[in-house]
Amino acid sequence: MFSITPVVVPSSDTRNPLLLLQTNHGEKYLIGNIPEGTQRSFIESKVKLSKLKNIFLTGTLQWDRIGGLPGLLLTAADQGRNDITFHSGNQLLDFMIASWRYFVYRPKVNLKYNILSDNEIYHDKHLTVRAFVISPYNSSGYKSSVPDKEIMDDVISKMFPENPIQKRFTPGFDPYLNISLPCMEDQRNSTSYEICFNPIRGRFQLKKALELGIPKGPLFARLSKGETVKLEDGSEIKPQQVLDEDRKFCKILILDLLDDNFVNNAFLRFREYDTSDLGAVYYFLTENVHINSSLIEFMELFGSNVDHFVSHPRLCPDHLVFKGSTITTLKLKSLQVHNYNLPRINDDLAKEFYECFNKNLDNSFVKFNNSPLNSSLSSVIPGNKVHILEVNNSIQLDACSANTSPKVTCLKSHLDHFDWETTYNKHVVPLNISASSFENTVKSELNINHFNEKPNKDVEVVTLGTGSALPSKYRNVLSSLLKIPYTQSDSKIIDRYIMLDAGENTIGTMRRLFDEQQLSVIFKNLKLLYLSHQHADHHLGIISILTNWYKYNKSDPNKKIYLVIPWQYNKFIEECLPLEGRELLSRVVYINCEDLLYNFSSDVLSKKYTKANNDGDYDHPNKRRLVERDHVKSGISYSRIYDMFKELDIVEFQTCRAIHCNWAYSNSITFHMDEFHKQTFKISYSGDTRPNVEEFSKHIGLDSDLLIHEASLENNLLKDAIKKQHCTINEAIKVSNEMNAKKLILTHFSQRYPKVPSLDNNIEVLASEFCFAFDGLIVKYDRLGDQQKYFSMLNKIFIEEQTMEDIEKSLDSKDILSDIAMKGNKQAKKGKKKIASDRINDL
Repeated sequence: MFSITPVVVPSSDTRNPLLLLQTNHGEKYLIGNIPEGTQRSFIESKVKLSKLKNIFLTGTLQWDRIGGLPGLLLTAADQGRNDITFHSGNQLLDFMIASWRYFVYRPKVNLKYNILSDNEIYHDKHLTVRAFVISPYNSSGYKSSVPDKEIMDDVISKMFPENPIQKRFTPGFDPYLNISLPCMEDQRNSTSYEICFNPIRGRFQLKKALELGIPKGPLFARLSKGETVKLEDGSEIKPQQVLDEDRKFCKILILDLLDDNFVNNAFLRFREYDTSDLGAVYYFLTENVHINSSLIEFMELFGSNVDHFVSHPRLCPDHLVFKGSTITTLKLKSLQVHNYNLPRINDDLAKEFYECFNKNLDNSFVKFNNSPLNSSLSSVIPGNKVHILEVNNSIQLDACSANTSPKVTCLKSHLDHFDWETTYNKHVVPLNISASSFENTVKSELNINHFNEKPNKDVEVVTLGTGSALPSKYRNVLSSLLKIPYTQSDSKIIDRYIMLDAGENTIGTMRRLFDEQQLSVIFKNLKLLYLSHQHADHHLGIISILTNWYKYNKSDPNKKIYLVIPWQYNKFIEECLPLEGRELLSRVVYINCEDLLYNFSSDVLSKKYTKANNDGDYDHPNKRRLVERDHVKSGISYSRIYDMFKELDIVEFQTCRAIHCNWAYSNSITFHMDEFHKQTFKISYSGDTRPNVEEFSKHIGLDSDLLIHEASLENNLLKDAIKKQHCTINEAIKVSNEMNAKKLILTHFSQRYPKVPSLDNNIEVLASEFCFAFDGLIVKYDRLGDQQKYFSMLNKIFIEEQTMEDIEKSLDSKDILSDIAMKGNKQAKKGKKKIASDRINDL
C-alpha cells in the first residue's frame, strides 16, 4: 500500500504544491516544489522528515519553486537525515546546489543529485519513476549552456565532506569553495514524472511446491525471490509455477506546467499516452496557465475514470497555513489593536471551473471572479473525479490481482476551516481582556492596514520575523521593514523603505499583512536591503524580495535597489539572479558591508586553486579562489556608495564587525529627514552578535534614535549565549544603555521560547521606550513604548500555547529516544538524554 498526500498547496504563505508519497513501511518521498515556508508548514502540520531519502523536483529550478530547499536540507541534516538525493530533469541542478556553498555546509551528509534526461528512469525497491522533460517550444527544447560537471562535483563535495578538517568552518576562508561559478541562465524546460509502483510478488504456494517435488529449504527461498531453480533430477522449476500472480498498483502522473505553451506541448506529448492502469493525474499549474477549454481538453486526454487533482492559484482557496502564528497575532491584537494587521485571505477563484465540475466551497470568505471569456466550461469528466488540491486530502493506492482494476481510494480530510469568530471565542474570550471584543478586534479590523496608514513624519517599523535559527510554529525567522519619511521643501512627505535582513518566507508574511496596492507602495519605495551575515535564517528570503521588487518596478528602467551585503553573498546573487531573469541583476546595486567599516582596511588576498591533497594541477580560470575579499574588479566602489547616499539622503552609513561569525556586521545609518537637513534620524541594527560595546555602542551607534538589537537568549542562559555568540536580554539592554539609544526594540528570540521572552529580572532600560518584537508587530516611533503597559498580560495570554508546547516537546523527546533504541545504537544509553535535549533545544 502507498499513500500520496498534499503537504503544501498554493496560498499566500506557500506558493507552489508539494506531495508526500509514503510506503506502508514509512519510507517517504517528496515530489513537487519546495517553496519558501515549506519547513515551517511541516512544523505546523507535524510532518516528520524521518525516512525521507528522495526529493523529486518538478517544474523549473527558479527560486519561487525551490526557495525552501536549502533550509529544508539544513534542517533534515540536523535531524540526522544524512542520505538524501535530489532528482530533476533540469541540467542546472548541480549548479543550483553549488551556488549555496557560502551558507550550506554539513559534514557527513551524503547528498546526491540525479539529473534525469527526458524519458530516463529512476528505480528503487518501491517504485519506478520516469521523467518527462517538457519544453514550451515546438522544437526539441530550449538550449542553454550546461555547467562543468567536474567543477560542480568538486564544489559540492566540499560542502558535504565525509571527513571535515575542522569543527568550525567558514566557507569564505576555504580556497576550495571560494570560486566564481560560470554564469548560467534558466532552462525553461519543466520536469514532470510518471510513477509506477513495483508489483508485489505473489504468495508462495507450499502445496504446489511439494507436489512438484521441491524439497523444503533454500530452493523455496530462491523461488520466492523470483529465481528459477533446478532439482536433483535435472528438471527446471520456474517461479510462476509455485507463486500466485503478482499484485499490481495503478500508476500516477504528476504534470508541472508553467503556461499555456507548456499545456499545448504537453497535449501533443500525451495524446498517444497509454492510460491503462492510470489511477490519478496531478496538475501543478501556475497563474500563467489560463483556465479555459484548452485546459479541460488536455485533462480529458487521460479519461473520465481517472482521479484528477488540480493545483492552480485561482483554484486553491487561500487557506491560512500558519494557524498557530495567526492565533498568536489575534491574542496580541486583543491587547494592542492598532499594532497588528490580521492576516488577509486573498481569494480570487475561477468560478467557471468550480461550476464546470459542480464544486462548492462552504466558506464565507471565498471570493469568486467570473472570466468573461470562459463564463461556461463543460467536460465529460464527472465532477466527483476532479479534485481541487488541498492539504491532507490523500489518496491510498492498494495492490490488486492482474484481472482486477487497480484501486485508488480518495481520503478526504476533515480539517476545520479557519473561522475568525470561532477562533476568537476559543482563544481570546477566556483571557477576559476587558478592552477587547470580537467587534473591535476582528470584525471591524478585517483587511485593515495599520502600517503607514497615511503620510506622516513618523518613522515606522514592522517586525516581519522575530525568531532565530529556523522557523517555528509561532515565529518566523528574522526580518524588519522600516519606513523612513522625508519632507520635501513643498512640505510633501515621501517615504523611503529599508529592510534589515530577510529570512525565509519574509515575502509570505508580507502577502498576509498587506494587500496588492499596499505591497505596490512598499516595493516601489523600497530602496535598500541590508544583510548582516550569511547564516540562512537571515537571508533565505532575499531572492523573493528582489524578484517581487522587480515585479513592481520593472516598468521604470531608472529604478534600482541597493543591496548592502557581505561579499560572499554577492557571489550567490550573481549566480542565482540570472536564473530569475538577467534584467533583474542589472537593477541591483551591490555594496560590500566591508567597504562601510569605520576602520576599513583594503587588504587584498587571492590564491590560485590547488587541488586538495595535491592530487592534481587545476590552474584553470574558473578555479581561482578569492580568499579574503572580492577587490579584484574595483576595490571599494565609492561611486555606488555615493549614489546610495544621494538617493536615500543618507548622512552616514557605517558598519562594524559583529562578534558572531566571520563576515558578520552590525550597522548604523543616519538619514536626513527633510530637504533642508534640519533633522536627522539614526537607526542602529546589531544583526547577530555578542555584546559589542566598544565598536557598536560607543562608536558607530552612539546616540542612536532607534536600536534594534538581538536578544536571543534568556538571562540564565549566558553560557549558551557565549557558546553560540549571541546576546542575552540583559546583554542587549546593556548595549543599548552604553549606546545612549533613545528607543530600543529587542528581537531575534530563541525558538525555544516561541511566545514571550523573559519579562522579569532584567536590568533597567535607560532608553525612553522599549518593546519586545513579535511577528507582525507594527510600531510608530513616537508610540514605541505602548507595549510596556501590557507586560503583565503577555505571559498570561500565552499559557495555553506554553502548555501545548511542553506536551509536544515531551512527545518529541519520547520519539527521539524510541528512534535511538530501534537503531540499536550501542551508545544510546550513554547519549540519549543529551541527544534528546539538543534536538529539542534546537527547535
